[in-house]
Amino acid sequence: MSTRVGYTGGKSENPTYGTVCGGDGHTEALKVEFDPRVVSYDDLLNCFWEEHNPSGYKPKVQYKSAIWPTSESQREIAIASRDAIESKYGSVHTDIEDEQQWWDAEEYHQKYFDKMSGRQWM
Repeated sequence: MSTRVGYTGGKSENPTYGTVCGGDGHTEALKVEFDPRVVSYDDLLNCFWEEHNPSGYKPKVQYKSAIWPTSESQREIAIASRDAIESKYGSVHTDIEDEQQWWDAEEYHQKYFDKMSGRQWM
């Protein structure tokens, strides 16, 4: 239904791109609002794994690979999904963590690729 880019996982309040790049402990993330009657959580995870390389080590927490489920059911599905990818491809460096405080990134980061290409989406 919608997406927002932002920051999560750090301890400071009101992070900015500058503070995140400076190592404040937040990770750059994407929040996806979806209707499970239209697309399943499994389908979203499949898209995540297809578009993402989970095997590469990220030296900065800003760029780490992680999933923040919003329910116990999502957590179980995410773990099973990660385990299936790992058994198929080998070591996966994707954390599955409790949902944490979310901070929207600055407006110029929202729909960044669309802005750069001139496309208009949601």
